[in-house]
Parts: sequence; C-alpha cells; structure tokens
Amino acid sequence: MTALEILWIVLAFCALWVAAFICWAVYHIAMVVRRVHQVLDDSRAALHHIKDGIAGLKDKIDQHARLLDPIVSMVGSVVREAHKKEGDKAPSLRSG
Repeated sequence: MTALEILWIVLAFCALWVAAFICWAVYHIAMVVRRVHQVLDDSRAALHHIKDGIAGLKDKIDQHARLLDPIVSMVGSVVREAHKKEGDKAPSLRSG
C-alpha cells in the first residue's frame, strides 16, 4: 500500500464524515424550522381564539348597550318629570 493509496483512503473517510455531518446539520436545522412552524401555527390558533373571544365580548357589550338605551331614556324622562314637578313646587317654597 503506497502513500497515495493511504491518502485516498483518508480523503474518502473525511468525505464520509463531512457528508454525515452535513446530513446531521440539515436534519437538526429542519427540526428547528419544523418547531418554529408549529409554534407559529399554535400562535395563530391562539390569536384566532383571542379574536373570537373579543368579538364575542364586543357583541355582548353591544347587546347590553341596546338593552340599556330604553332604560336610560326612561330614567331620563322620569328624572325630567321629577325635576319639572320640583320646579313647580320650588317657586312656592321660595316665595314663602
């Protein structure tokens, strides 16, 4: 076995180890990218749930606001009537 043959054998083993290292690195990079993709998908799903929750909360608030409008106007008219009656009684109290 000559020195040139030993050199080629060593170069072949080096090429094998470099190829194995590149395959290992590509595999781990692919796994990292896969995990990032999964995290982004989970984040999108969580944001979608949050968005749906906020929309539901907004709908409930709007519904309660629609229910409160007649009540507020009724209370306002009762207060105006009470204020008007108090205003009718006030001059007699002030003149006395």
